[in-house]
Amino acid sequence: MLIGFIGLGNMARAIIAGMRESEAFRHAPIIGSDHNEVKRREMEERWNLTIVADDIAVAQKADLLVLAVKPQALPVLFERINPSRKRGQCILSLAAGRPLSWLEETLGADTPIVRAMPNVAARVGGSVTALCKNGQIDDAQKDLATAMFRAVGQAVWMTEERMNAFSTITGAAPAFTFLYLDALASAGLKAGLPKPMALEAACHMVMGAAKLALETGELPASLIDQVTSPGGTTIEGMHTLKALGFENAVHEAVQAVMEKEKKLREGK
Repeated sequence: MLIGFIGLGNMARAIIAGMRESEAFRHAPIIGSDHNEVKRREMEERWNLTIVADDIAVAQKADLLVLAVKPQALPVLFERINPSRKRGQCILSLAAGRPLSWLEETLGADTPIVRAMPNVAARVGGSVTALCKNGQIDDAQKDLATAMFRAVGQAVWMTEERMNAFSTITGAAPAFTFLYLDALASAGLKAGLPKPMALEAACHMVMGAAKLALETGELPASLIDQVTSPGGTTIEGMHTLKALGFENAVHEAVQAVMEKEKKLREGK
């Protein structure tokens, strides 16, 4: 099974790095193309990627073709590669806002297609990747896609209807979390801590809190009750966050991302 990547940007590099560090893909044949010579050289030298002439060459050779380009670049890309794509090829798209129906219309209804939405934590093997597929995908192709994204974290299959909400939480919300971490570090700095110390403490706190929620299976509301006590200090901070609209701000931010994704799907 020859795997080909069109586009070698940050996400493609993270996925390929994770694959090369996993036993399943350590020696797998992987080819790729990118207009950036520095990226091409890095991937060839560091991750044993075979660089081919251009996008068309990748499309001609790959059994699994990974589209790691921006959504707006897909129409022009398909015009270039469709006439020469390998027969029976499976397409794996990383593009937001381009649903299976659009991909099938462009590539052909008989094309096996997977959509995948990993997140930035793929760089450290911590991604949570949302996956959906059309009816042409067979078990072997599904297993291959699952293995690819397990090499960079968790892989979760779902219906496409759930992709928008799920990928908003897993894909966009890391940025919200980084904002939260930066705010905590800044607050620590204001309180007299060195910022690096405050940031490290905040990062470990978030990881620990998430681990506690996952491993105990307890609802966040129950865990909040365990941290707060009557007349205590933490409840003062909780009331301040609620008064300032913390929860509403999170809800509105998630909704804004989902609305933008909807506009992308509609071509707006």
